[in-house]
Amino acid sequence: QVTSNEVSTMLAKDKKWIVLDVRTPDEFKEGHIKNAINIDINSDDAFQKIDKLNKNAKYIVHCRSNHRSGIAVDYMNKHGFKTIYQMKDGFSGWSTNNKPIEK
Repeated sequence: QVTSNEVSTMLAKDKKWIVLDVRTPDEFKEGHIKNAINIDINSDDAFQKIDKLNKNAKYIVHCRSNHRSGIAVDYMNKHGFKTIYQMKDGFSGWSTNNKPIEK
């Protein structure tokens, strides 16, 4: 687990990180981290979409707080993804820390 401040540093140092935002499309539209991929973890096909991702890539997974991202991280760990970090303070923490937001 990492904080939004740590994620900001990680993204600045290494452009290979993939940010996986597991909030709803409406939450995503209201604001998200630049270049994030949105897969709504509560949608019927969420796990099928996750299965299509590159298991060797490096992921930072987040939701609003950290409940939904925990579900995604647990699934990814069990399905062969190699490098996964959960942003424990979620998008709420990202916003509170005044990190850049795309709309």
